[in-house]
Amino acid sequence: MTMHTKIDTRHSLFTYLFYISLSCFLTIILNIIHAVYALRIELTPVSFIIPTFAGLLFGFLLAHVKILSAKLSKIAYTDSLTHIYNRLHFAHFLDIEIDKAKRYGSKFSIIFFDLDHFKKVNDNYGHLIGDEVLEEITKIVSKANRSADIFARYGGEEFIILTPETDISGALIQAERLRNEIEKYEFEKIGHLTSSFGVTEFNVEKDSVETLLDRADKALYLAKEYGRNRVERA
Repeated sequence: MTMHTKIDTRHSLFTYLFYISLSCFLTIILNIIHAVYALRIELTPVSFIIPTFAGLLFGFLLAHVKILSAKLSKIAYTDSLTHIYNRLHFAHFLDIEIDKAKRYGSKFSIIFFDLDHFKKVNDNYGHLIGDEVLEEITKIVSKANRSADIFARYGGEEFIILTPETDISGALIQAERLRNEIEKYEFEKIGHLTSSFGVTEFNVEKDSVETLLDRADKALYLAKEYGRNRVERA
């Protein structure tokens, strides 16, 4: 069991305990108030059984609905394999950053990268090993990123990073650092792997989402054309 699974299990258990306890407590209190002050009848052990049972059931159902809602929300905005943001939710953050740049003149850049010859990993070692590599890549990059960076899986072995308050120079430095971290990492079953990066900065006067992403994609294409395992800008 992974640490992520352990945390989820503990959180679910706490949620159930919290809502069941709260529901039982409120049900009993309301029962006492209703019996003593409204009906003015004597309380008996039996008069607590049904409300307590109702509180248990209501609390359990409420907690279950809340946990399911949280899981559905997580599924909607995270990648199922790597557990980072998916492409759809990344677009949400990108729209926000573009709006901020247009309103306040802030800067940001995009780092687009993929893994070199990743098809060979899947062909030679199988897709399960390929998935493990993608998970490891996610950990490497997440550790090296800043807390403000938005990191997402764009599709397949392609990843994208939004770097707030960062111009092209800063983004190039960050991309080079990430490229180096990936290159020197030794994967358990496949050894070493390299990656290629395309970097671009948002131009508040000319860019849209489409032009920005297209330019980052072209920069990545240049990195591939010039021999891979490198960073290019556009």
